Amino acid sequence: MAEGTTVENIYSELKKRIIRNIYAPGEIISENALAAEFSVSRTPVREALKSLQNERWVMTIPKIGIQVSTIEVNELRSNFEVRKALETLVITTVIEKDIPQEVIEKLERLGEEYKTVDMSSLRAIELDVEYHETLWKLCNNVVLLRYLEELNYSEQRWWYYMKKIDSSLTEVGDMGSLVHLTEFIKQKDLGNALDVMHKHLEYYIHQIRNTFFMQ
Repeated sequence: MAEGTTVENIYSELKKRIIRNIYAPGEIISENALAAEFSVSRTPVREALKSLQNERWVMTIPKIGIQVSTIEVNELRSNFEVRKALETLVITTVIEKDIPQEVIEKLERLGEEYKTVDMSSLRAIELDVEYHETLWKLCNNVVLLRYLEELNYSEQRWWYYMKKIDSSLTEVGDMGSLVHLTEFIKQKDLGNALDVMHKHLEYYIHQIRNTFFMQ
């Protein structure tokens, strides 16, 4: 395996562990242990950790080592406000497009499964992310996509963190919300599409905040 690919793989795996709270906020990560685990030298591990530090997933603590970044409820609210604005841009953009039939069918399929899945399961999160990413990519805007992906990663991390506190936490209030959203997009009904999207996002954040303050 090429070293560049090794760095990318280590980076992706560590980021996934942080997002899913396999590495808890504040936990110290050992370069030596990671090098041994991935059967590589410390160099690709350092490069992967440097990329994660640039994205604020980890930080260097003098005389201690690499620490997983903590999470702050104020940052969650700020992230959410930005994401809500960007998702509004997404819906406004997408609704003006001629969406390929295969993409509409994909949105419908994801929405139907989302409607029936256990809302406290990890599958609900996966379906929600895939649905939103499908809409984002329709905008053909790489900058918008990059920002939304990073905001979503941050929110996912909060979600996995809160699931450890309350395993019954549900992903959304209206299980049919994505089905409704798809229908409004097909009808080019901007007002109702935005209303469904905003309620969908607000419930998600409301759940996380309530659980956090009930600790």
